[in-house]
Formats: sequence, C-alpha cells, structure tokens
Amino acid sequence: MDKVLKPQLNNAVEIKSILKELPYTFRLPDNRQVNTLLVYLPCYEDGKISLTKFFECVKNGILQNFVFSCKEIEKKLGMHSTTAMEELFNKALRKISKHTAQGELGELILFTLLDVYLNAPKLLSKVSMKTVPTMPVFGADAVHGQMVDGEFRVYLGESKLYQNFNSAATKAASSMVSAKGKFDVEFDLLDSHMDFPNLDSEFEEKILDVLNPYVSTENLKSIHSPCFIGFTQPDVIYENDAHYIEAYKEIASHYVYDFFKKVEDKGLEAEEVTLLMLPFTCVSELVDEFISYIGIYK
Repeated sequence: MDKVLKPQLNNAVEIKSILKELPYTFRLPDNRQVNTLLVYLPCYEDGKISLTKFFECVKNGILQNFVFSCKEIEKKLGMHSTTAMEELFNKALRKISKHTAQGELGELILFTLLDVYLNAPKLLSKVSMKTVPTMPVFGADAVHGQMVDGEFRVYLGESKLYQNFNSAATKAASSMVSAKGKFDVEFDLLDSHMDFPNLDSEFEEKILDVLNPYVSTENLKSIHSPCFIGFTQPDVIYENDAHYIEAYKEIASHYVYDFFKKVEDKGLEAEEVTLLMLPFTCVSELVDEFISYIGIYK
C-alpha cells in the first residue's frame, strides 16, 4: 500500500503557530532514541500563556472536526449553507458536557496533534456516536492512521490531562496496554464506521485486511500507541521564550525517562510508543476556561 492518508484539518500552519513544537531529541540511558513531540503555547500576556487564540481555533473548526466524521462535515458544507460550521459547532456542544470536559479537551488536543504533526487523520469519530453527553468515550481515546514506510499504521491514542505528569504517565501506561489488548473492539468499529478524507472502498478493504485480528496476530505489528499528557507546570513558564524553552527541555528530560520506563514495565516496546506533551499554568483553570469560552452548558 502506497497511498497517503489526507489529514482532516486544513489549517495546519495556523495551528502550528498556536500549538508550537519544541524540536528536541531524547534518548534513554541506554542511548535508544524515543519518539516524542514537545508542544507549548507561546506567552502573550505578561509572561502568561494566552489560551484565547487556542480556544478561538477550537471554536472555528477543531471542535467540529474532532467530534464529527469528515463525511458528515463535507455533507454539511456541501449544502452551501453559510451557517454550516456554526450548526456543526452547536451540534458538537450537545455531544459534550461539563462532566466530561476535562477528558474531552485532552482528547481534542490529542486529535489535533496527531492530525497536524503526525499527519495521521482520525479513522473513527467516537464522540459523535455518544447518546449520553455526560458519559465518556470507552476504549482508545483516539483511533488514527497513516502510511509509514509503505505499511499501514493504526494509532490507538491515549490522553491524560492531569495536574501531575508522573501520575498521568502511570495511568496512561496501563490504559495503552488495555487498549491494545482490546483492539478487536476497535476493529469492529472500524469495520462499520471507518472514515477519513480520501478513503475509497479499495483502500478501506486493504486496511481492514491488514488490521483484522480475527485472521492472524500479525495486526499487532501495525498498532502504535501515541500518548498525550497535558500537565500543570507553572515553573517552566517565563516571559522570555528562550528561558521557557530551556526550562521545558530540562523538565521534559526527567519526564520522558519516567514515562518510557513505566511503558516498558507494562510490557510495551518503547519504539511502538510516542509521547506528546504540553505544559499549562494550571490544568483545572484550563478546563474551567475551556468550558466558559466554548460555552459548554450541559
């Protein structure tokens, strides 16, 4: 298979200017290089992170694309309605609640980073399938995919938005193992609901043949486990971006080692995992501002 999956979000440049990458390579004590993506929100106001630009981007398209399949969005936009995205936004709000906002904000960021930085579009729109807004999504927090070196890779993503990084890493390691062990459930959902921008029936059949857990265990080689951890770390945030970056690197070096040790202790291979991380001034304040700005009312 040599077809490339097309990302769902079409404003990657704008998003990368808001969720900025800090390019840096990490190695474990035995010199193995690990897969990481360090992201940060630039400081705009008095040395504090400004969430306004990020929340505006969420409201103007990320939320709609996170919640719904590209097929549903294309259908709405194809009706030539000037209010299509607004209608989708209001419909998306009805799918989430204040009770699930923290988890869903983490999942939304994970969706965004996978789509924009890994160019791996969402294959399943689980939130759109919810019938009760106050209930969380079960199974993997994100199911994305992409061609890597000519082979199809499915990403079973995990998201943790916690005050403490180490606690999040402990929980995430267990969750990733659980998600991989229950891939048959995800496969059945893919078999019924798989959707991404340039999907056609021939490509869909090839992907399902590769991933089918009921035919052989070879599908396990196609599963990768990305993990997003958003955490409270006010001591790395400074007015000067250069100081921020150096402080972030130093903190991250400890966290990366801790995370991958926990992952390997659970039986996962380090090379099949990617750590995506983003520090905030305060996670609880972040969630409160998200609920208020987006207008979550249930």
